[in-house]
Amino acid sequence: MLRKIYVIINGEVKYQRQYSKLFTENEFQAIFPFITQDSNSILESEIGAFDFYTHKICYIINKESELVIIFITGLTDDIELIKKELIKLKKEILNTFDEMIKEKTLDSSMIAVINPIIDHAFESLKPKISLVGFSSVGKTTILRLIKAQEIPTEHVPTITGDIATIKIGKLTFNLWDFAGQDHFSFLWNKFIKGSDAVLLITDSTLENVEKSKYFLHLIQEEAPYAHAAVIGNKQDLKNAMRPEEIEELLGLKTYTMIAIDPNNREKMITIIADILDMNTEVSPLLKPLSKRDKLMEKVEKALNNRQFRKVQEIFNALADICLDLGDDSLSQEFYQKSQKLKNALEKIS
Repeated sequence: MLRKIYVIINGEVKYQRQYSKLFTENEFQAIFPFITQDSNSILESEIGAFDFYTHKICYIINKESELVIIFITGLTDDIELIKKELIKLKKEILNTFDEMIKEKTLDSSMIAVINPIIDHAFESLKPKISLVGFSSVGKTTILRLIKAQEIPTEHVPTITGDIATIKIGKLTFNLWDFAGQDHFSFLWNKFIKGSDAVLLITDSTLENVEKSKYFLHLIQEEAPYAHAAVIGNKQDLKNAMRPEEIEELLGLKTYTMIAIDPNNREKMITIIADILDMNTEVSPLLKPLSKRDKLMEKVEKALNNRQFRKVQEIFNALADICLDLGDDSLSQEFYQKSQKLKNALEKIS
């Protein structure tokens, strides 16, 4: 998973774009001496990578233009795929800004025009999230909840596994839901291997939580650098354990869930962003979601205060954001509400 991007020109950071909270400026300052282009630099090749604690530092350089592009990724990311994205980005920057780089007239704000290309690189390196857990704990129901699909009314076992491409805001990722029956256990390690995050699903009963300890060893063996957490599903059951009790037994942060309730989709999306350490205020791909939620709060407040013209303006803004997020139907719904309210206000005046 791509965490942060730096563009360095003449030894100066001209551009940075962050997708998660994990990589701090203090960490960057610690590696900065190694990614300059002086004669003592460890960057002997034009393109390469090295591990730095829980991150992989991937770089490409162009000595003639004194350009260095750095991707901060997870340790399990495919280095060959990363190199392809680095080469593509270097070519785009040089094609667009080569003269300004040579004349040293390139302003940091100008590089922002390549944001869509950089975001495409993130999408190409989309994170892998695995849903693990035994049969009938609600993995597929949670998958359907995230995808906003119809929730099944009866349990139908997943055969071997299901891989879905999910979009939250402008964030795209692969979600792996695989069979929890014991006779498919020989496949579990293959599905979980290389995951950026693992969500261990339980049905919140003591028996299932105890049994789920098996997956802790599997996560440690196959995805030691993955961010792992527990979803305590079926919290509507009388014998459901509290999240604090589940955390004590499994040693992982636990989120509560009732996956059969469609209203919990936003909560599930928040959990995924949290497990990936993606803050809606930090990640450019999730900021539209944060903006949308704030506008929804303003709508409610304006309605309570009977500020209908303000409501109409906010509906317009929500239509634009939903369109930007790719939710055309919701965008159209807000636009129609705005037009109806506008027509009603014109009649009154």
